[in-house]
Amino acid sequence: MARERPQTKLLSLVDVLEPLSEEELEELAARCPDIRLEKGQEFYRPHEHDAGLFLIKEGRVLVYELTSSGEQLTLVVLGAGTALTARRLQGMHARALEPSVLAFMRREDLMYFLRRKPEMGLHLMDLLADRLRLMDARMSDVIHKEVPARLASLILQLLSEEGVVGLGERVILGPYTHEQLGTMIGAKRVAVARAFRRLREARAVEVEHYRIRVTDLEALERIAHEVR
Repeated sequence: MARERPQTKLLSLVDVLEPLSEEELEELAARCPDIRLEKGQEFYRPHEHDAGLFLIKEGRVLVYELTSSGEQLTLVVLGAGTALTARRLQGMHARALEPSVLAFMRREDLMYFLRRKPEMGLHLMDLLADRLRLMDARMSDVIHKEVPARLASLILQLLSEEGVVGLGERVILGPYTHEQLGTMIGAKRVAVARAFRRLREARAVEVEHYRIRVTDLEALERIAHEVR
């Protein structure tokens, strides 16, 4: 059996591409060359990416918008193996959180593969629905919850998306700084520090080297459900 090429292997891990065969993944890799990003580099350009799909092969990226006061509000952080629709980025910004590798499927390439594998469209619909729910929940938390509850909700979300569970531990590898977390819940760094103090006093979490360890899941969930 022919050895799978690294590019094909990385593409096979992207959620929406699951229905594609190895040959189709190879064709996709040839059509969509890598986009290599440095940490902090913006990659969404409206005039160039008016439609299509970003495929995250390595690293992490964030999508954010600027408030009326010019502050950043992070809407979603995505890691390797996920996809991001360019149309959902209209009016928003996107940049790499760390050195990352992406590929971009132009609209014509996306339609080409959707015609060949209609089930890929179902994966794409699920992706859009999940992203919309996530962004709506993030905005609702900012409106209805105090900072400790917002932070607890965010930690639960990150735990479900990228947490490592084993040997009685639940760890979010991240790493995430207080400033980065603040942009995700609409809070200043000092408010995030105070919120972490509340979570530590409740023995819900511990933080070491910007990595968050959940020590009491039930306590964290109780705080996350607190409203104003």
